[in-house]
Amino acid sequence: MQEFLDKYRWFVEELNKVEKEVKRKVIKNISRVKKNFFPEGDHKADIDNLINCALCPNLCRFDCGTLQAAQKESMSPSYKAKIGYYLSIGKIDPSKEENKDFIDLMYMCTNEENCKIWCPFDFSVVSLLETVRDDLNDKGLMPEYCKEQIEKLQKSNTIEGYNIYETYKENGIENIESDGNDEVFYYLGCESMKFPEVVKANINILKKAGIKFSTNLDSKVCCGSPSFNIRDFTTAKEFAEKNKNLIESTGAEIIISDCPGCVLTLTKRYESVGIKIDKKIIHIVEYINLLFEEGKIQPSKIISDDLKKVTIHDPCLIARNMNDTTSIRDILKKIDGLELIEPQYNKEYVHCCGWSGTAHWVDKDLAIKEATIRVSELKETGANVFISACPLCELGLGYGLTEEEKEKIKIMDVSELLNKVL
Repeated sequence: MQEFLDKYRWFVEELNKVEKEVKRKVIKNISRVKKNFFPEGDHKADIDNLINCALCPNLCRFDCGTLQAAQKESMSPSYKAKIGYYLSIGKIDPSKEENKDFIDLMYMCTNEENCKIWCPFDFSVVSLLETVRDDLNDKGLMPEYCKEQIEKLQKSNTIEGYNIYETYKENGIENIESDGNDEVFYYLGCESMKFPEVVKANINILKKAGIKFSTNLDSKVCCGSPSFNIRDFTTAKEFAEKNKNLIESTGAEIIISDCPGCVLTLTKRYESVGIKIDKKIIHIVEYINLLFEEGKIQPSKIISDDLKKVTIHDPCLIARNMNDTTSIRDILKKIDGLELIEPQYNKEYVHCCGWSGTAHWVDKDLAIKEATIRVSELKETGANVFISACPLCELGLGYGLTEEEKEKIKIMDVSELLNKVL
């Protein structure tokens, strides 16, 4: 309640300044919202919170990544909520071709959840838009760009359209098969396979710590996160069952992943469809910190001069969904001689890389623009080494660099940096 009051103190103060009759009218109209705007009938869309969002003073609009990239008011969280409301109750007919742009708007989201930081109701517009997609899917109105992603998953078991895990040999990544009695299972994300040096660093860190672990790349499939974004729960459950069986076959009680999206999917998202993996599932940065606490790893080398000055890009999911803004920083503190320069927008207030959610399927150029904005913010620190802990973030930031900048700026995973000094 106190947090709610703090967020809306300004509104109460402004309301107290107006004439009594104006104040009475505002309060009266707010009290009539349910009577005037709540439709009859069954809807999967979260009508209550769509209306709350649509009627809110909309502070989150100043921190929405897609809005800042597009520079269009139609990209604001509140506007999307309004359109989602109209689509769900039929005020806008989603079946008409001329309304296709409104459907696309329901997918124009990077899942960054900056909106939740500012929301007095503590909900995420990301989640609200997902409930609207449920209604659209029920009406057979799933967009073609979403159908393409589902086809890729069903065809190749990954979002890439080919089995990206089969590339481990050509990328020099070691596959470690389980004997069914592992201490840890290292669950690699699909996009992680695009960064073989990061995967090798993670494997080396685990080996130096003396951990008995496996990767099982010959059996590995996508976590199914894209199908949850799209709201194809049939496909989502298929992947959940495959991963549950694979994870349980390792015997490991601790599951670590290098992808925050995988951690979220293996836990909260699987549980939302009734599938629970009864294991400890955490991001690898949290596990590396445990290894430090247990004295199993310790830096022994000097960091090279070209890597001494770094800035950090907090992955949105780690900072805002897992509420962890310390693990990455604790690891960096262990590296002697390293200078960390924090960007203006960091920790739970971080701005998105542009490469999560569904926005990049709808409008790749918009996602790249958002990535460019984030790169500009990181460049303001003066550091030429950008550190993150998410393959999607590292992919997105890469899209935000010009060809000239790629010659000067390094984008590195925190594990990759740590591995250089072990």
